[in-house]
Amino acid sequence: MAQALLRDKDQYNCSVCLELMVQPVTIPCGHSYCMSCIKDYWTLDNFSKSRCPQCRQEFSTTPALNKNTMLAEILEKLRSTKLDGSPARCTAQPGEVACDFCTTVKLKAVKSCLECLASYCEMHIQPHHDFPALQRHKLVDATIIPMCPKHDKLLEVFCRFDNSCICMSCLMDEHKGHDTVLTAVERDKKQVTLQANKHKFVEKRKATEKELDELRKLNAAHARSMEQSVEDTALAFRSLITTLEKSCNEMENRIRDQEEIYNDRAADLQEQLEIEIAMLMGQEDVMDKLLQTEDNVYFLQNFESMPRPPGAEAPPRQTVEPVVSLSEMSNLLSEFKAKLESFCKQEIDNMFTKFQIKVGDRVRVKPSVKTPKYNWGCTVTHRSVGVIKSVTDETVVVDFPEHKNWKGLLSEMERVTAADVSEVPAQQTKIKVGDRVRVKSSVNSPKRSWGRVTHESVGVVKSLSGEEMTVDFPEHLDWIGLAYEMELVS
Repeated sequence: MAQALLRDKDQYNCSVCLELMVQPVTIPCGHSYCMSCIKDYWTLDNFSKSRCPQCRQEFSTTPALNKNTMLAEILEKLRSTKLDGSPARCTAQPGEVACDFCTTVKLKAVKSCLECLASYCEMHIQPHHDFPALQRHKLVDATIIPMCPKHDKLLEVFCRFDNSCICMSCLMDEHKGHDTVLTAVERDKKQVTLQANKHKFVEKRKATEKELDELRKLNAAHARSMEQSVEDTALAFRSLITTLEKSCNEMENRIRDQEEIYNDRAADLQEQLEIEIAMLMGQEDVMDKLLQTEDNVYFLQNFESMPRPPGAEAPPRQTVEPVVSLSEMSNLLSEFKAKLESFCKQEIDNMFTKFQIKVGDRVRVKPSVKTPKYNWGCTVTHRSVGVIKSVTDETVVVDFPEHKNWKGLLSEMERVTAADVSEVPAQQTKIKVGDRVRVKSSVNSPKRSWGRVTHESVGVVKSLSGEEMTVDFPEHLDWIGLAYEMELVS
């Protein structure tokens, strides 16, 4: 039984300090930690609620910490049990770090010493625990100690000029005069940056989760309102004479159509938010793994590959709002009950006329349309918002900022609400002389060509003339571009 405990002893390690637990406590989610480790974690954690470091379950109040007596007894037996040195059970396997002090059979190393530059099995590491001089050595989980391939020395210096880890000999050789610091110092500096970046990811995820929660509440309220609208409609028509039954069915079907449109849009937005949350959580986990490593070199070598926090200037996400005003419909229904049979069809049509596309409406191509029947033109995209110039039974003519007199099918277009319009055109109207601007990242090639300007160039608006603006860039004075190609720079 003792040997079984030794074979599986890693399961008794605290996931915070990575050592055998001391004064083990079990929190409500079932995970166990050292009492001091979990207290320190909750003290240093930036979240308002206490949560489990492993499963991330949050607790409304900080749980009471009581010693797990049974687990403490197992750990005590584990500490008092000596390794019997059986090579069949402890021999280092391919890919595992072997003890440097085993002579006959190489046992699996459990710790590596950054001072001795050697790895030790459970038996040979004991002097580092017993002798004061060795207790000051830096011990890490068994690993292949990174050495300088040129000088065969420990990599303990970081060269900021070359962004690489070097040894002391390299410092006096090809890296002489470079900006260098100890790897631990550089790790501390970059760890602060990574922690800050992770915090931004967490804030973004929480904001997105809040947005998703609000959307779900809105969906539930909308569903209740729609059901109530259907009930009111049915009640109104049941009070009319039999000849109005056909009109009642027509009214219910139209409401259902509007509900289906709303549900489709809400489902798309909900799926987008869930995907974004999953992506953010995945990036958090990647950073968590790097933050928990004790290997400074591994940390520094992988730091640059860590994901960067989302940009603060991301465009506002499309909102979901009912296409039909339910309060207005209720008023119309009250008036409708008093109408004569001859006006029945006319009144129903009037209710929905306001939701049909007409001249003057702002529209864009539906996301479901991959290629319009009459083609996109040079610059029109799904994000382009234009104004209806004329409407026939099947076709429309639209004036887009990017393309005047654009022709398309009526079935390919959708009306754009005030909230949707604010995504792009509102930003254009905010640009004025003196503002700092740059070419949008979505613009592959400006209509008037790049000149010496790039996506990274930031200039000042010199003049505005209709859709055109003149911008003074440091690289290119009096550069001319179109307003919809530009974005403000804070």
